[in-house]
Amino acid sequence: MKHSPGVFAEWALMVLISAFLFVGFFRLNDLLFAAFEHAQGINWIFLPSGFRVLLVLVLGWPGALGILGGTVWLDQERLLEPSGWLTVLLTGLASGFGPWLIKRWMVAKGWLDTHLRAISAQRLLNFVLLYAVFNSVSHQIIRWGLLHIDSKPWLDVWPMFIGDALGALTVLYTMKYLLGWLGQRSQLRS
Repeated sequence: MKHSPGVFAEWALMVLISAFLFVGFFRLNDLLFAAFEHAQGINWIFLPSGFRVLLVLVLGWPGALGILGGTVWLDQERLLEPSGWLTVLLTGLASGFGPWLIKRWMVAKGWLDTHLRAISAQRLLNFVLLYAVFNSVSHQIIRWGLLHIDSKPWLDVWPMFIGDALGALTVLYTMKYLLGWLGQRSQLRS
């Protein structure tokens, strides 16, 4: 099957927008919640996790690739360290494709529709919790196994899980509220 340049351009744009949003929300999280940092890279509230969920649920592969690209951008100083490229690559894959794998698994189990039709609050919560478990465990394995820092994976996994879950729920409910508010405003104008 041949792909047109328009499809490639559309995917490239979605990847770039995803990367930009992820990096932007990473920086915003640093500004708003620096005081809630448990350890370097582990936050009790982590808004970018919400954009990981949102981008992957809505955009799929382009969202995951954008998160991978954004992670490489954020961690580019590690690329110069010995085996830093492996750490950055694995962190980016866990960040971007972790939520994608959870989505695929939930779709395969029949717990989530591919096109997100009739997604309930319970199924969205299940997605967020499964994603937060996968993300926090995979990141702790990478930190402990490759970064050789003084990490305590079985202690650090909990603040990361809570931060990912709270960040995802904050972003998703904020988006739900904003979409409802925008819908009401557009109805008032009609």
